[in-house]
Formats: sequence, C-alpha cells, structure tokens
Amino acid sequence: MVAQFNVAVVGAGLSGLSAGLHLQALGAQVTLVEAAPQAGGRTRTVSVNDIAIDNGQHLALGAYHATLALLQLASIAADDVFKRIPLALHMHAGTTRLQLCPPHWLAAPLHLLAGLLGARGLSFSSKWHAVRWMYQLTQQKFQCPPTLTVAQLCAIGQQTEQAITWIWEPLCLAALNTPTPLASAQTFLRVLQDSFMHQRRDSDFLVLRGDLSQVLITPLLQQFAAQGGAIKLLTTVKALQVPNHHCVLATSRGEFRFDGVVLAVGPHQRQAISQPHPVQVEHDTYQPITTLYLQYDRHFRLPHPIMGLCHGLAHWVFDRGQCCDQAGLLAVVISAHDKISSKADWLLQIQIELNAALAGYNLQLPAELHWSKLITEKRATFSCVAHRTPLSAQLHSNIWLAGDDMILDYPATIESAVRSGKQAATGMMQSLQALAPHR
Repeated sequence: MVAQFNVAVVGAGLSGLSAGLHLQALGAQVTLVEAAPQAGGRTRTVSVNDIAIDNGQHLALGAYHATLALLQLASIAADDVFKRIPLALHMHAGTTRLQLCPPHWLAAPLHLLAGLLGARGLSFSSKWHAVRWMYQLTQQKFQCPPTLTVAQLCAIGQQTEQAITWIWEPLCLAALNTPTPLASAQTFLRVLQDSFMHQRRDSDFLVLRGDLSQVLITPLLQQFAAQGGAIKLLTTVKALQVPNHHCVLATSRGEFRFDGVVLAVGPHQRQAISQPHPVQVEHDTYQPITTLYLQYDRHFRLPHPIMGLCHGLAHWVFDRGQCCDQAGLLAVVISAHDKISSKADWLLQIQIELNAALAGYNLQLPAELHWSKLITEKRATFSCVAHRTPLSAQLHSNIWLAGDDMILDYPATIESAVRSGKQAATGMMQSLQALAPHR
C-alpha cells in the first residue's frame, strides 16, 4: 500500500511503538522520534553481574487483548514474549496462608466462583460474601458511581476484613498501584470484569520471559523498521508548530515537516512540547513502585512462581527462575509505598517476611545472598484515583496524544499504553483523511 500521509510519533515507549505500528498498518509513513539513546520510555534495563533486569517487575494478564493483538500485528509469537501461568493466588502472612486456585477446566466466570468457594484459608463467611458480591456486580454490569473508592466499594459489598486483606487489597495494588482508600472503584471493576467474566484464559498471569527491552521493545522496534519506519534516537523535540494544516517539529537535529504528530510522551513533556496548544495535565500525583532483586544460589526455588505477601512491607515475590529462566533470582515488589528509610532496613525486613512465609512450607532462604539490587521508580504510575477526569486524545486536528493515562477506564499498565497508541493512530488517520481535501 502506498503511504498517503507522513506522520511523526514522538516517544518510543510502548504507547509510541503501538501508535507507530498501527499507523503503518493504516498506510502511513511513520518516523519515530526519541530523545533517549534507546526505545522503551520509562522502562529501562539494568545489568547486574551480567544479568539483565528491568527497572521494575512487570506482570500482564490474559485479558490484555490489545497487547496480544499488537504482537500479532508485529508478527511476534506471544509465547516468545510471555510465559502464561494459570491464575493461582498463594497469599501469605507469616506461616498463615490462603490458596485460591480456580479450576482450569471450568469456563469463566464459574472458574472464579468455584475458586472462591474452594479457597483454602478463607472462612465460610468470607467465601459466601465474596461469591454473593460477584453475583451482584454481574447484575450491575460491573458499574458503580465514579466517585467510589475501592475501600468504599468493598464496604458496600459487605466484604469481610479477611477477604479484603487477603484478596481485594492485593489485587487492587497489583492492578492499580493505588491504596484502596484512594483507588477508583470503577477502574478496579473494569479490571475484574475483563479478567474474570469472559474467557477463563483472561485471568492468566502473563510474565515476561526476559527483560522488557529484549523480549518486547526490541522486537517491536525491529518490526517497525522492517516495515519502512524511520527511527531518530537521541533527538529531542523542542517545539511543535502547526502552520497550514501541517506540523513542524523543531528538534535538536533540525526541523522536520509532517502531516500529523502523535505525542507519546509523559504529561509534563506534552505540556512543554505542545505550546501554543496547551495540554490539560490531570495526573499531578504519582505512585512509586520498588522492586528488590535478590540473587541466591541457582538451585533455590520458591514453592510457587508468584507468591503474595500480606501484613508487611512486601506485596508480591516472583521466582524469576521459574518465570524467565534466571535461576535463583527473586523479584520482590512493593507497591504504592511510603518513603524508603534505607536499603539495609528494607532488605532485612523483606528477608524476614519471606522466611516467615517459607516456614509454612518447611523452607527458608539460603544463608548466602550473592547480590541484591533495590530499584525505586518514584513516578511508576499515575495515582488511579476515583472520579478521574477524562483527557481528550485529540489536541489539534492533526495532533494526537498517546500514553497509559489516556485510557480513562484502565490503570497505568502495558495494556493501557498499547490501547492508547492504537486509539491515537486510528484517530489521527481519520483526521488526516478529513483534512486531505483542504491541503
């Protein structure tokens, strides 16, 4: 297909790569402009003792259909990117634990209901109230007032303290990275609906088989280039002007003229680039995520690939040996937390919590810790609070915005970034086709 329009995508994170590939699929000639020396956006790879790790542990869901569709569009096998692990919640508080493993042979949503009823460590009252609540939410089509928080939603649903502590709070932190007293109930319900109400495979965990750059970003970038896309790294955009239905990007490498531009950068970067077309910046508060990597002897394994931790500092621990062949390496995730006191204090506390959980299996961490790496992303995600204001993805007739904050009904995830890129690409091409007679 002969390209009709010449479009720039500013920002080579997931939303920018998604926009670029979808624009190519719609027939545009696309140039990807990135200020950094590599693609990936906020995600970066760190090498420790020749082992590649991300600046945070990533987790996707089987319900991330836009992400899986992007892989198909880019001719990338999903099994090469993700290891699919059927949903199993193994939650721990000391030696006490809850086990919720929905039967794989049941269709959704019966698999979740059966999993709740058969959960070990959950009281009968908690099971009954949880199952009844799921039925009520189904009847409500998973809709609620936009001002409700997850904490208020659980109270209205008469969830027990046990169910909140062991199931709903951990799931909320994992999905929204926002504490339940602040987190948007409607966004949480959308995640629950997508994960549990359609296909059983939607609730599977999808764990990256390696670092994000290696298994996802680089293959997407290679496919973008193979389809004729131009890539300009180390190119900072200083200004964006729109004379006569065209866009002019003023960059550190000169000026470039395009029919349209997708800004796939952070909210404050959009604000600086887009003058005199100011962007509404809604998300002025962010939530951190800290990942503590612990390298033990390569023969050490956790009882489960993914384990939840309650009543303490840590929230989740991933056995990267079982997930992505990095034997003996654990990734401990702490979501939406307060300021770190010191790495030494956190390391000690997390090892205590892990050993308490492992004691329930008659196990303990090896005595020798080969190395550890603590990585904190202070602005890992926007605060997914109740009553978020919708942001317009169209800034100008031929300027569109992409980013994980542009999808109102979803938290800041891989899926929302990919969806926003597709949304911007589709809107951009429709706008340019409408403008074509006036050029």
